Amino acid sequence: MECHPRVLIVGAGVGGLLLAIQLQRAGIDYQIFERSQEIRPLGSAMVTGPNILPVFEQLGLLEQVEKISKPLRCLKIYNGSLDELGTVEANTKERAGYYSMVFERKNLYSLLLSQVPPHKIHRKKKVLSIRQYNPEGHEPDRGQPDFGVMIKCSDNTSYCGDILVGADGAYSAVRQSLFRQLSAQNLLPKHDEEDLSMRHICLVGTTESLDPAKFPVVDEAFSRFEIVLAKDTTESVACFTVPDNKICFIYTVQLDTNPRATGPHASKDPSNERFRNSEWGPEAASALSEQIRHVKAPFGLTMGELLDVTPKGTVSKVTLEEKLFETWHHGRTVLIGDACHKMLPSAGQGAINAMQDSTILANCINDLKSLNLKNIEAALKDYQSQRYDYAKAQFETSKRFAVIMSGQTWTEAVIRKLVLSYLPKSLNQRRQDKTCAYRPQLNFIQAVPERGVIPVLPQVPSKRYSVDANAL
Repeated sequence: MECHPRVLIVGAGVGGLLLAIQLQRAGIDYQIFERSQEIRPLGSAMVTGPNILPVFEQLGLLEQVEKISKPLRCLKIYNGSLDELGTVEANTKERAGYYSMVFERKNLYSLLLSQVPPHKIHRKKKVLSIRQYNPEGHEPDRGQPDFGVMIKCSDNTSYCGDILVGADGAYSAVRQSLFRQLSAQNLLPKHDEEDLSMRHICLVGTTESLDPAKFPVVDEAFSRFEIVLAKDTTESVACFTVPDNKICFIYTVQLDTNPRATGPHASKDPSNERFRNSEWGPEAASALSEQIRHVKAPFGLTMGELLDVTPKGTVSKVTLEEKLFETWHHGRTVLIGDACHKMLPSAGQGAINAMQDSTILANCINDLKSLNLKNIEAALKDYQSQRYDYAKAQFETSKRFAVIMSGQTWTEAVIRKLVLSYLPKSLNQRRQDKTCAYRPQLNFIQAVPERGVIPVLPQVPSKRYSVDANAL
């Protein structure tokens, strides 16, 4: 029996767009609702690798990803005097079969957007509330239309579907509406009622195309990924070289765990004070840029030199928060990406997790045999059960990597020294192998062959096709 769910996707970010492409390949109807008129993806560089590239290969998009990317071999970390502290190897080609690829975030976004028919994306649709069948199975109030789940938007429009996907970021309107309903019924875990933890604030941007004669680093075939940790402040600067002779940069300030802390560290650190006393928006980013021009950056540059070759108005100021929610679904509503697990940015790891979410969710939706509430809830529960432990592990890995990349406390400096100077390289290799072994694929499209020498974790087979095969 054919099952034709109608899927409402709120949020046209990387995760939402990839889910749409995957549902499209499965022949499943969907619509995307985006609050912005024009989407400007934030961030500078992203790194993808073996744990998501097989999906792009399945979709026939791997070659296009490679065209917008540079392969990555390693990360180098320097102190404020530009003395090298150590190197983290990232060459995954030999062992995992795919290079780690570095590219501008906006270029991946443009690639995904090009695969979605424009009429499928509804812009300027700010979601105010959601409504779905009572989880106990009661029908809607008399006189209401027959629907599974409905979103109401700020322009007084409403849309109905069978499944609602919140792919709308860390401050997801879908999650907030769903959590309010669950809280009113005393069904929301206490952990999920707590705010996101704001750990870092940063400025991100990408330079214009640079002259290799003046910036020879951009002419190298492999991406250069370097970090400079400032002396006596909590500032750091990371730079990546990407195609078209550009440099992506991330200027970061590490905050206290509590963003409203008034302890000695918060009050004495000038970089913290600079951020606490500043405002948000393009004007704030521009004003702050003028205050950090002296800060040392990789490749022998300063932030001022990078900002001078960056198109005006393209530098963004963003907060970097973290939170792993326990509740990913309820009724006919489900969350993916930052809406359910907001991670510190290990060069785009949050986006990779969102894409892994979309892959597993697409598999579970495609396996639906019926659109009744019980079957949909079972499918969404299956999605979380397949993803949660891996997301939790990556959440912890992301925090550890952030310590190595930009941790500026005394304890973090000791940990970085231990990892970079004393731990055997074989231990780092085993950790990298473990990460690369998890490579979820779409189970309704021909799987790509395993590459490299690392055993790949087993793929959960499609319930639909295994049942169909047994019936023959």
